[in-house]
Amino acid sequence: MNQDLAVFIVPFAVVIGGGLVAVGGLYFINIRFVNNAGLAVASLVGGAAILGVLEIILAGSATAFFKAQQVQTSLCELQGESAHPEARRSADRDIIHKAIVACMNDTGYEWFAEHHQCKSATVATNPYCYLPASGFDRAVTAFQLRFE
Repeated sequence: MNQDLAVFIVPFAVVIGGGLVAVGGLYFINIRFVNNAGLAVASLVGGAAILGVLEIILAGSATAFFKAQQVQTSLCELQGESAHPEARRSADRDIIHKAIVACMNDTGYEWFAEHHQCKSATVATNPYCYLPASGFDRAVTAFQLRFE
């Protein structure tokens, strides 16, 4: 996430999400900022959704999901090039490519060359060319990559 944008969005999302949760919760202890229970429940759900998405974005931008994928791609690159040092100088560099893709597959990532940054550099060392195999990680990483 862009640093300048994050400085604005994070506090704004915390205030809006927290406010909606507070308004919905206060209704049920007889402090009424909304007219009926349906609006209070909608406020609670909306606030929780905003805070949940914010948590996913913040956790994902720190050390999880795409950042972990970038680290794993570098580790697999090191492993693939260390295992086949002769292939770097030869015409058959496809050996290293296959070794890196196999390493990524072994660690739970699938080759997925649909991202625009992967299309511009379709190489095994490009972390944009992979997605996690597991459902939740894949969904969060795909969500993060929409902003890259």
